[in-house]
Amino acid sequence: MRIENLLRQNAVRRPDRPAVITDEAELTWSELDTATDRLAHALIDRGCREQERIALVLANDHRVVVAYHGLWKANLVTVGVNPKLTTTEMRRILVHSGASVVICDSATAVEAAAGAPAVRRIVTVGPVDAGDTDVPVESFDELVASGADGPVPGECGGVSVFSGADLRSLRYTSGTTGAAKGCMATHDQQLASTANYLCEVDVPRGGPTWISMPLSLGVGASFVTTTAYLGVPLLLRKRFDAAAFVDDVERYGVTHAFLVPTMLVDLVAALPGLAAGRARTLSLIGYGGAATSWNLIRSLVEALDVRLYHAFGATEAGGFAALLTPDDHDRLLADRPTSIVPVGRPAAFAEVQLVDADDRVVAPREVGEMRIRAASVFSGYWSQPEATRAVLRDGWLRLGDMAWRDEHGYIYLADRAQGVIRSGAQNVYAGEVEAVLQSCPGVHRAAVLGVPDERYGESVKALVQRTEGSEVTAQQVIEHCAGQLSAYKRPREVEFVDSLPVDEGGKIRRAELSSGTGLALLGTATKESGR
Repeated sequence: MRIENLLRQNAVRRPDRPAVITDEAELTWSELDTATDRLAHALIDRGCREQERIALVLANDHRVVVAYHGLWKANLVTVGVNPKLTTTEMRRILVHSGASVVICDSATAVEAAAGAPAVRRIVTVGPVDAGDTDVPVESFDELVASGADGPVPGECGGVSVFSGADLRSLRYTSGTTGAAKGCMATHDQQLASTANYLCEVDVPRGGPTWISMPLSLGVGASFVTTTAYLGVPLLLRKRFDAAAFVDDVERYGVTHAFLVPTMLVDLVAALPGLAAGRARTLSLIGYGGAATSWNLIRSLVEALDVRLYHAFGATEAGGFAALLTPDDHDRLLADRPTSIVPVGRPAAFAEVQLVDADDRVVAPREVGEMRIRAASVFSGYWSQPEATRAVLRDGWLRLGDMAWRDEHGYIYLADRAQGVIRSGAQNVYAGEVEAVLQSCPGVHRAAVLGVPDERYGESVKALVQRTEGSEVTAQQVIEHCAGQLSAYKRPREVEFVDSLPVDEGGKIRRAELSSGTGLALLGTATKESGR
């Protein structure tokens, strides 16, 4: 079974019903099926061969969905690239993946593509200044229009003859040193992830699913498959605005939305002035990506009379490894909880164990390393066998996350792996930020950690040890980062310290920073916000 078969089935069963709704266009299942056939033919005609990597650097638009399904029909591999990245960050991914075609909607992405040796064609969405490049540039709409109608070569009787074991996507997650890692996922793995999710969450089929998270990234991209599986419309927006969200719910009869905690905060704050009764069709909200509080969840439930679920996972896990279902929310809210929100319990087709250093399962309320086993777990990191062996061991995925489990089986995260900070549902890798900080003139050594942030869950705080005689300021440090890091990765606070805890190899003892024991070693400190 392959994902594109789901699209074919919807085009037959519900041809005139909406499949994708955006500001720019609305496509029915039949129209989406036709457009994706044409895109697949057009790319094959231009020399794309099975399993070539095609990069998508796009904000949410109906063309993103066309691109995904069209690429899969041609048995091509999608490479999702965060459109918020800098030119340097984008180029690193394009070079590492060996992408041959880049489909993008910004001059930044065009510049990045022009510097990637394997790129032989750039396809632009909307008015994009391609500048001066030797790489052929073509409009996405013209590309689609040039393609032939009808089944692609890899299809027989409306069913793909390609293997479900073929790669479907590379999803990039940065490493702690800043080295890009492309997580390889097959069609079988993505369908297993979708089945895992839908076994636990009863997504309503009476209206659209609403998403504003970038479809070029992990969780957002998974809903391309989920909505095709269910045959429900996918309503896409480029950004979240609470008033516009309520307007969409009322206008389109939205029944399900997936948001991140920052959006929940904005929605709760705005609802008193928005007549929450206008959102009466909305019956289910999913959330994930960052820490949240029971107070926020309670406020949302009381304001909207909506059911909630929380999804926890990792790109390497293929999506959702643990879920806090709507029934779990009802049960826990009835107990008037004041403690932290658990990430959930293992999903239906996922095994999640917490083990000690000897791989023995720990007792309830003891902290252990989380390991995951499921059919949705990724195949490994693209072109990085050593990194793959480090996380896939004895059939288990081990990313270094530390967690504990209560007597009812709910899992609580104790510490994210590898110096990962979750800011606004985006991963910020400490090593990447620290490398930029330490390249700043006047900085001898630097470390970063996540600190609580009411809006973003966590924000980045930098601990900086100046070189002897340096008078570098927090503002100078932040400005240095601005030229090399995306906005969500930049420190929002800089604290100057006398020293940082390091091991014999000169590496930051991150556990001491996280626990606070390392901070006692810092001596005097000077705080400068730089904001």
